[in-house]
Parts: sequence; C-alpha cells; structure tokens
Amino acid sequence: MSISQGKKIRLIRESLEMGRAEFSETTGIPKQSLIGYEMERIKPGGEALAAVANIWPEFAAYLLTDKTKQQQIPSGLSLSDTKHIEVNKEHDV
Repeated sequence: MSISQGKKIRLIRESLEMGRAEFSETTGIPKQSLIGYEMERIKPGGEALAAVANIWPEFAAYLLTDKTKQQQIPSGLSLSDTKHIEVNKEHDV
C-alpha cells in the first residue's frame, strides 16, 4: 500500500516531533505549501522533496519509493508504528 508524498512528509515531520512552523523554517518550505502537501491539496514537487532529503537523508528513499533500509529508520520512527513502510532487508553490496 503506497501513501502520498504529502502524507509521508507529515509522518516525517511528526516523527521528528516538529511543528509545522519549525519544519517550514528548517526546510525552507513555505508553511502554507507544507499544509497543502500534508492535506493532499497539492503534490510536493522536486524542490520540496529535495529540501527534506537534503536535511534528513535517511528519509530520501522512503519519500520516493516506500522502501527503506532498516538502518535508515531513525529511532523516533519505529516499524511497528509505520506499517506502511516496506523494509528492504537486502544487504549492501
């Protein structure tokens, strides 16, 4: 089951225990745009996704694919709380 990138941004923000204003200030994403993404009124573009991924690279694969390696999941975001994340358990080559 795939979820929207806007919902993923919200889950990331909440897992970091950040309010919208703080997340907006940190990423440079305007607060009204962030609200639009999270409420699925508008789809985040490449600049917004890159802003999140550049600050928190551990979320880059998750934002784009729904898949992430277990070691990329930060301690504040547990697998039991995020059943929508498909964990790739393959080892790095």
